[in-house]
Amino acid sequence: MHYVNASKGKANRSSSLVVLPLENLSGDKEQDYFADGMTDDLIANLAKIRSLRVISRSTAMAYKGTHKPLPQIATELNVDAVVEGTVMRVGNRVRITAELVQVSTDQHLWADTYESPIGDVLALQNRVSSAIVDQIRINLTKEDKERLAQKPSVSPEAYEDYLKGRYYWNKRSGEGFEKLLDILRKRHGKIPNMLWRMPGLPIVTE
Repeated sequence: MHYVNASKGKANRSSSLVVLPLENLSGDKEQDYFADGMTDDLIANLAKIRSLRVISRSTAMAYKGTHKPLPQIATELNVDAVVEGTVMRVGNRVRITAELVQVSTDQHLWADTYESPIGDVLALQNRVSSAIVDQIRINLTKEDKERLAQKPSVSPEAYEDYLKGRYYWNKRSGEGFEKLLDILRKRHGKIPNMLWRMPGLPIVTE
């Protein structure tokens, strides 16, 4: 895993932030599911930290494609800090560039580029989350530190189907649900008889 640090100094202590939708730099709209999935997972990772208030995924995604000034977004959401960035996926590798802005000063405090194989993307997300909480000086519990230090691996194919499934479910449309069912059939050969659970997705039965 490779990363390039461009930290500009620690922020004042912050207790709330929003992760804006990461921009898909692949040039392929069909890869939007991947960028949205990275955004969702980063939000979920940070939201597990009890001392940090993180704006929900549904609220943050409403800013996708908008070009509002960051201070305006922060005021609308009543947050101290904003995380924005990009995702580029090339073959079996993924690169995430993230940037942290302290709203009170409109100062870009930190930026990093992280790259890894897709199979190590969960560890990559932990690295990004750790860097963010370090910069905003959040007090972490022992459990938080242990979780963010983990380096889990995942099957690239299964993780990609997971991201696609959640992307189509979040569309809340008949077409999206049909595509979700196609993924379930692909993964299981048929829609499973037993309850099939996935964070962010409904329970699906045959």
